Amino acid sequence: MKVIQTFPEEGNMGRVFPKYLSRWTLEKVRKEGVEVYPETFVVECSYNKSTKQLDLAMNTGEKFTVDEVVVAVGLEPNVELGPTSGLEIDSKKGGFLVNAELEARKNLWVAGDAACFYDVTLGRRRVEHHDHAIVSGRLAGENMTGHGKPYWHQSMFWSDLGPDVGYEAIGICDSGLPTFAVFAKGSDEDTPKAVVEATGEEIRSETEGMSSQAIGSPDKLHVPVDGEDYGKGVIFYTDKERIVGIVLWNLFGRMPIARQVLKEGKVGEDLTKVAKLFEIHKQKTSQEPTTEDNNKAD
Repeated sequence: MKVIQTFPEEGNMGRVFPKYLSRWTLEKVRKEGVEVYPETFVVECSYNKSTKQLDLAMNTGEKFTVDEVVVAVGLEPNVELGPTSGLEIDSKKGGFLVNAELEARKNLWVAGDAACFYDVTLGRRRVEHHDHAIVSGRLAGENMTGHGKPYWHQSMFWSDLGPDVGYEAIGICDSGLPTFAVFAKGSDEDTPKAVVEATGEEIRSETEGMSSQAIGSPDKLHVPVDGEDYGKGVIFYTDKERIVGIVLWNLFGRMPIARQVLKEGKVGEDLTKVAKLFEIHKQKTSQEPTTEDNNKAD
């Protein structure tokens, strides 16, 4: 099968990953046999009756004739009930405005990606992840019975970019924020394929509780350079010197640690020390981590 991937950003997951990692991921996906076209998107699509295929015209002038198209364009919350029901809608993030208990008005609750809720740790947010829909829906149901519990759960999202690269993320992971990362050389055990074979589970949110057996601590630090192999690592996203998001790169079973780091609201600390909590290195004598401190201009 021939696969063509296009997206408007400069690299894969360009809105999430820092630029150096987004560019590296783009080349990694290409090595998997995918034809990747960055900064490219469909401007016209038509059905060819003679070939029974789809003709795509791109913004770059490229034209593709394909059998099938998979479109991932994000989503917008359905807030049509707002004007007629007197519900507040967040003008910036979209969704129905609710408090920390997911209550929009007295005896009316909203959950899932339709809710723009107050995160007691990270402030006003609207989240579109599957994990969030499940947990917020359960909490809204409990609060309907009078529990009055605030929403404190930090939902995670994940993706596998082929059998060798996978990530799990939590919090506000925006490539426009300053980041700091520590990487180490990976092994065959540090891959999505290995996790699936070991657990029999493909959904990362179902395996996040796996215990970590890694030991060691970061030693030789240096800024990531072109051509470096980002085998595994952790990326911190910061806002006003506070950690607001974390990406675990080919690190599995550490999500409980990431949740605790966000909950504690680490501020102004040496992030190298925080990185030690994730026990990235199995043998520190054979691992060479890297560190990255970039900003919006990167």
